[in-house]
Amino acid sequence: MFNFIPARYVVATMCFSSIMMQYTMKVDLSVVIVAMVRSVSKNTSEPQNLNDVITMIPRNEEEQDVCPVPEDADKSEVNEGEFEWDEETQGYMLSAYYYGYVATQLLGGRLSEILGSKVVIGPGVLLAGLFTALSPLAARLHVAAFIAARVLIGAASGMIVPSSCEVLAKWFPVDERIFIGSLIMSGATFGAVISMVLSGILAEAGGWPLPYYLFGGISICFIVPWFLLMYDTPQEHPRISDKEKNYLLSSIGETTKKKHPVPWVAILTSVPLWMHIIIGVGYCFNFYMMLSELPTYLSNILHFDLQASGVLSSLPYIFNTLSQAIFGYISQWLVTKGYISKITAYRIFNGISAVGCAVCLVIITFMGCNSTVIVVLLIISVSMIGIYQGGSFISHVDLGNNFAGTTAGISYTMLNAMGIVSPSITGVLINGKQTLSQWAIVFYISGAIYLVTWILYMFFGSADEQPWNKLPSEDLPKTKEVV
Repeated sequence: MFNFIPARYVVATMCFSSIMMQYTMKVDLSVVIVAMVRSVSKNTSEPQNLNDVITMIPRNEEEQDVCPVPEDADKSEVNEGEFEWDEETQGYMLSAYYYGYVATQLLGGRLSEILGSKVVIGPGVLLAGLFTALSPLAARLHVAAFIAARVLIGAASGMIVPSSCEVLAKWFPVDERIFIGSLIMSGATFGAVISMVLSGILAEAGGWPLPYYLFGGISICFIVPWFLLMYDTPQEHPRISDKEKNYLLSSIGETTKKKHPVPWVAILTSVPLWMHIIIGVGYCFNFYMMLSELPTYLSNILHFDLQASGVLSSLPYIFNTLSQAIFGYISQWLVTKGYISKITAYRIFNGISAVGCAVCLVIITFMGCNSTVIVVLLIISVSMIGIYQGGSFISHVDLGNNFAGTTAGISYTMLNAMGIVSPSITGVLINGKQTLSQWAIVFYISGAIYLVTWILYMFFGSADEQPWNKLPSEDLPKTKEVV
């Protein structure tokens, strides 16, 4: 029925969808936790006791370091959440996902090389969906059960992105990888947008468990189209046209799931691979800082309510998704046409991303409480982060396509550790100090890290195939002529 659609684009769509659903389950807690926890706004309109009177005494320096609450805000608002979790406990919950997520990156990448991505990604989405749907039950059972559920969701999700890189290596020729890779990976920001927008709306309309049931249920059902439409290699696909199959085999060569010994020492001591990881760390530090802390900044500093905070938090990621696709295409076009080399494209687009993001973050620190300008700058900043997809985001495939799953697992273990490190550093800086000056420090650190990692990549990065990627002659892919 869909034979007119090239099989590799259907495969790319399935990978995009799996990453998108992974991120809906990854991000939902950042918004829903506000509705889950019982709290009373500290901005009461009337003093209740002597301490309240004392805290209302003007302190010029401190008052100048916070934004005033809008006059039309309900200052006596009470959040009738179900749970009484303190900020420390909430911090454990928000970071729990990443402990599981980081732990299975390498496992997922290596398993996809041995078993194939079909039996790694699909079951990963299924298990993540199951644990997500069970999260409300776990939360009501015990706080430890909910934290365990988040760890398990992360562990199941951690195998998805590295395995998708293995799909990219086996299904897409070199002259398509940058653009298709950017489209597949944009599923992350697309999923984040969906989760940020819908989680707040669903939690307010139907109760905080509803986002978990919806995102978890859809992910469980995804296993059906996944096994019907997804295949590990062009040779295994029963509905691929002869023309497309011959084109892919002539461009990529025949691919198999034969287990090749991994040259661990050579890979782990590869300077180009570490440069790929280092620039990725700069990208992910900023990405996760925004992803985890942007709702908090909008709520506590600019004083947007839950639903508005969720919608506004999603706006930067809408533009981020667009920038990934647009600049991924531009980068691929420039390289394919021979206007610039691949490493030059990586350096240019990495630079635009790093410098643009850092400049926007610095400007924000001079904008005070001008919420309109700040929101615009945040949108531009996160869009700039997305331009990295036109840079070296998937360059580990260039360095060693025969071990794309393994190198992806190593890389994404390091990169996604920033999901723990970045919010932790931010939390230390703003804990009990939700002020403009403390957030300025957060923005300065984030911008500086991205700039430093880009400079290192400029000098030591590479897009050339590495010697450790060479297979024994009997294992080399067999190519076919186009018929």
